[in-house]
Amino acid sequence: MNQNKTLLFASASVITLGATMAFAQETLAPLANGFPAQPIVLMVIDSPGSADSVYASQIAEAASKLSPQPVIVEHREDFTNFGTWEGIAWIKDQGEIASEGYINYVLTIPDAMVDMAAIDIQTMTGMTVDDLNPITATERVPFFLIQRSDAPWGDTLDDFVTYAKANPGTVRHITGGAGGGMDAAMRFWLGNLGITVTDVIGGNPTERALAVASGEGDITASPPDVLGPHYDAGKVELLLGAGADAFPTPWEAVVPSESRFDKADPFSQTRTIATSPDVAAEQRDWLYTLFSQAAQSPAFVEQRSKVTALKLVDLDPAEAKELAMYGLDVTVTMFKELGIYWGDQ
Repeated sequence: MNQNKTLLFASASVITLGATMAFAQETLAPLANGFPAQPIVLMVIDSPGSADSVYASQIAEAASKLSPQPVIVEHREDFTNFGTWEGIAWIKDQGEIASEGYINYVLTIPDAMVDMAAIDIQTMTGMTVDDLNPITATERVPFFLIQRSDAPWGDTLDDFVTYAKANPGTVRHITGGAGGGMDAAMRFWLGNLGITVTDVIGGNPTERALAVASGEGDITASPPDVLGPHYDAGKVELLLGAGADAFPTPWEAVVPSESRFDKADPFSQTRTIATSPDVAAEQRDWLYTLFSQAAQSPAFVEQRSKVTALKLVDLDPAEAKELAMYGLDVTVTMFKELGIYWGDQ
């Protein structure tokens, strides 16, 4: 795949948050085969109230206004840390109701693809990358590199790089360990900046951000909803964020990663809706139209505008799969160089 950042996502539409849009809210006609003839399930492989859960509830509400059948949200909390792939396996096992496109699920990419580089997912779950069948990706939330506010090197990315290069291994990186999207993002950034740090295992994203805010660590990767309270309290500073675009106030001075690197940075949370791998293209394309239009409805756009630094996008099935595979390619290459790719162990 071409890794030129000017070409990646070139065909994907970007929807400006808060823009005035002409939107005709008309119910989609069913397909000639009658699909959908019953409610459409949107499964969240997480707890009620999580970021994926809120997103699913909002887009299901918007989609239900356009669909001849309601879109209902169901939660599954009983999978492990590699729940996306376990969830796909479970969906496939549901038979005809799944293969006809009635059970869909939310995931973020490339996070789910990082699993494939960290562990033998096929042996664990029976799933491969061929089982990922995206319908659409509708939004992107960047990860940010944050530091404790009293760091000895200063408060800019250049200050940090200069210090870390002069003092290799002294910066404490709070991480959840190899295999997570945020850890992969940090490894991608540090590798491109030419920096060596010391990894300290620090629990879940909330615990890791707290460790940095309290001075128990120096840096970590974090999404806006997790880092926000610590930033507002003056305990952390943002040095770098994933992507090519400038960030909103008050983060306009944060460096976009692609302004420093000569390759596209896939390490944002690109929120995606996918379906069973055996769903026919006709049904999947109908679902793309449904969720794509729902994501462009004024009410949904207004709801999502409340998420800091979020950008609405419109990736079709092929574009979403391309992004997933790019994220996997980048991660496998990076993990091989670091000696942590599972296939080389």
